[in-house]
Amino acid sequence: MIKGLVFLLSVLALAFCQTVLGPPTQLKVEYRDSPVRGIDVTNPRFSWELQSTMRASKQSAYHILVSKSSSVLSGDVWDSGKVPSSQSTLIAFGGLALESDTSYFWKVKWWDSTGNESPFSEVAQFDTGLYKTSDWQGQWIGGFNQLRTEFSLDEEPVRARLFILGLGYYRAYINGRRIGDHVLGPFTTFQKRVLYDTHDVTDYLSFSNALAVELGAGWYAQGSVNVGPRTLLLQLNIQLKSGKNFTVVSDTKWQGIQGPVTEDDIYVGETYDARLETPGWDRPHFNSTGWSSAVVVHAPSSSVTISSQVIQPIKEIDSYTPVSISQPSAGVYVFDFGQNMAGYCELTVSGPRGTKVLFQHAEMLYPDGNIHHLYPNSPEIDTYILKGEGIEVYKPRFTYHGFQYVALTGYPGVPDLDTLKAYFIHTALPETGEIVFSNKLLNQIQHITRFASLSNFMNIPTDCPQRERRGWLGDAQLSAETTIHNFDMSAAYTNFIRNIQDEQQYDNKNGNVGDCVPFYGHGGIPADPAWGTAYTLLWYWMYQYYGDTQILSQYYDGVKAHLEALVSNTNKTTGLLTFSRYGDWCGLATGDGCAYPSAVVSSFYYLTQLEMVASVASMLGKTTDAARYSSLASNVRSVWNREFYNPISHIYEHGYQTEQALALYLNIVAPSEKNNVIKELLNDITVKWTNHLNTGIVGTKYLLPVLSSIGRTDLAYTIATQDTYPSWGYMINNGATTLWENWEGDRYTTYGSRNHIMFGSQSDWYFKVLGGINLTPGTVGFTSIDYKPDVNSIVNQLTSVSSSIRTHRGLVESSWNAYSANALCGDGGEGTTVSLYCSDGLISGITFASYGLPTGTCGAFKTNPSCDAKRSVQVAQQACLGKKSCSIQVSNANFGEDPCPNIVKHFYIQVSGCAYPAFVYRVTVPVNSDAKVSVPKIGHANVTITEGQSTVWQNGKFVPGTSGISSGVDSGEDITFTAGSGSYVFSVNVPK
Repeated sequence: MIKGLVFLLSVLALAFCQTVLGPPTQLKVEYRDSPVRGIDVTNPRFSWELQSTMRASKQSAYHILVSKSSSVLSGDVWDSGKVPSSQSTLIAFGGLALESDTSYFWKVKWWDSTGNESPFSEVAQFDTGLYKTSDWQGQWIGGFNQLRTEFSLDEEPVRARLFILGLGYYRAYINGRRIGDHVLGPFTTFQKRVLYDTHDVTDYLSFSNALAVELGAGWYAQGSVNVGPRTLLLQLNIQLKSGKNFTVVSDTKWQGIQGPVTEDDIYVGETYDARLETPGWDRPHFNSTGWSSAVVVHAPSSSVTISSQVIQPIKEIDSYTPVSISQPSAGVYVFDFGQNMAGYCELTVSGPRGTKVLFQHAEMLYPDGNIHHLYPNSPEIDTYILKGEGIEVYKPRFTYHGFQYVALTGYPGVPDLDTLKAYFIHTALPETGEIVFSNKLLNQIQHITRFASLSNFMNIPTDCPQRERRGWLGDAQLSAETTIHNFDMSAAYTNFIRNIQDEQQYDNKNGNVGDCVPFYGHGGIPADPAWGTAYTLLWYWMYQYYGDTQILSQYYDGVKAHLEALVSNTNKTTGLLTFSRYGDWCGLATGDGCAYPSAVVSSFYYLTQLEMVASVASMLGKTTDAARYSSLASNVRSVWNREFYNPISHIYEHGYQTEQALALYLNIVAPSEKNNVIKELLNDITVKWTNHLNTGIVGTKYLLPVLSSIGRTDLAYTIATQDTYPSWGYMINNGATTLWENWEGDRYTTYGSRNHIMFGSQSDWYFKVLGGINLTPGTVGFTSIDYKPDVNSIVNQLTSVSSSIRTHRGLVESSWNAYSANALCGDGGEGTTVSLYCSDGLISGITFASYGLPTGTCGAFKTNPSCDAKRSVQVAQQACLGKKSCSIQVSNANFGEDPCPNIVKHFYIQVSGCAYPAFVYRVTVPVNSDAKVSVPKIGHANVTITEGQSTVWQNGKFVPGTSGISSGVDSGEDITFTAGSGSYVFSVNVPK
């Protein structure tokens, strides 16, 4: 009996140990979620997230199985065995050679450092593309913008993959069903590389089938690029039930016609004549009388590379109904969608045959209510010609626009709010980062930054969605860390770095790259150094933020060639890089337009690249290169102050904010002069510019981080929350819903685009400084995280921040609340959660609660009678009374009403009855990562810190014994703890 009991307890203990570790989740291949279509790398890399209920869990080993069978009962393609390794991202395939057009299935399990074993993950899938050029059996065809073919199958299909390359854009159909949900398409250096898509179309097929394709000009056939005519290359591989294969390819057996899209152009817009529709053309048994044979056309070049598209497609992500319609003049109806965006509109209309309806897109209005369209080169007019058959619905296929307003003319009748619907389109980047502030203005600025970022990612990062739409490298690199913190950019930047290399290698540029990628005559060659540096920075940041070492070796030669081109262009006497075309673009210090050629800016990026490439060269074992670039970097550092610094006036070059900040960022200022340089920078900001910035796009990226690095986060915060000119808040006060191209302008006057990302670098500072999410120095890929919100000097102004990033290792979260010394309070805007925590006792009373537009500060809140939800106090009582802690969702649904529609509301609460901490800090460390967690002392010398119910710091010493936390030290303004994975809640209690 005793032995049986012991055995049972042993079994239960073993079962418990096994359930501590969850199966891996979020399985990815080459950065993409399952199922991944069209993998065309021979050794794809696998990644997963780990789950554990225990703190400080780390992977000690993994086991991957890859099979052609969906059950994955064995690793018939690859059985890695138990591999001792802590690596859980980007593990290269190591099995049998992968075959073209084949489905593979995989799963993985892991062991922790104590030997606990997880269950296997759920099965994930990836399909290979066509590895060799010879795998493509079809011809390049064109001649028409609608092409079709029919085919019959004798048996039931069990697997079908469509490989399709439409230049410039395509939409494909099988048996009347549209294939996929992408819109538009890629922009590459077409003569060097073109990209195909892979679709699983098994469920589309029947015994009788029609395959149809519409072709748009896109960039390929657009006038400013004009590589060739609309072109199709297609291959449909079908496996039948008996095991036989059937293939459909593009060839001259296809038939074509000029369809109802009579004009399509990226800049001009699209014209659609519904009278030219041929119903049934995308279905079998269609009468194709009048259609002609497709024409064989040339490939983009004789040496073009055909690659699978690794980046997420462009999609319709959101839709918007108008917030208002006005009629500023007879027959002109102006729709306001309330949000500037990239996209197009869907028209619903009925009327006589031949009626022509036009809708022009714009970002602004004139004071009289008519649209203010700024760009003669880009009319942005879509035209629909009715066929006169009931209710007709039209949405453009092959163009997009930048707009908030649409002027509708020629409409038969009076339109209503259902006449037009706007679609926001962009590359479907996973939205992995989120940050929310107690400050309403910061939330608004974060909103316009994210929308500008998304509006300007159309397969490549662009400058704007209306006037140019090109891949300006300066905009791309300056916004990159913002996008990395807000979105998963791994696949997108993998694609774009390849684009840069393709452009570099095309047409013998001697290592140089152009200002724009793809180039096609836009900008100059060589690129301005602040633009061309995108090659090196994106390459390095892919390593830094995603731990991608393969990309370092894969593109090292190209990055080195670019750097050597810069070396050859340096001043032969000083070794500095003085060539500059744009410099600190669109700054205000010069008062002389956007261009500010600057040797300081060029040399800053030259030095940055020298040191980055030297570091990578050393890592890759390229010792000669490492020594060469380190030596060149040392020379630049040695002459910088001699050439740029005036020791009498204590300024660099002209003393502009950008020039002072860049020197401080490089830590190149002589120690004896540092205080003088800082003094001049602070004087320029606080006195000359009354606590405002005057920087261009380069200086804007570095000014706020530099101020934080010298202990002036308070001033950086003041700049970031200004609402007078020049500032981000000034844009908000003048109606901005996306970032502007210039600091100047107002609601009706502009000096450029109203949807640009180039001034959006500040969101990176939000996450790092206000949110406190940082990579531990010397580490990559979030293996180790420094949680360090630098907020000691601003907690009286900013009372809470909630930030998180879904990394490839798991969720990284950093959220804090600072509480007034007067009372226990909380506040938050719509979409946030307000949390309260008592360090001792329970909440016994609700002193104040209002959801609407309350005002005041903690201890002196006031209700706004015109906007106050009736159930504010009741909701607060239900959530908080009698509890040690509580959380309240700030939403109309939670409070049962919208007390003031179309206005962003807030919830303020004050409670009584318990002692409370001065500061609460919540962090989540992903499994398989570790962290340094710096908990602010918020100005107090003697604090007690608890984590959950345990005391971890008291009387100036670390108190051991709390799971997951191994040490704590006083680091000045903070107490810094060393922690393993898990979720933690630290509370700072101060003497009363």
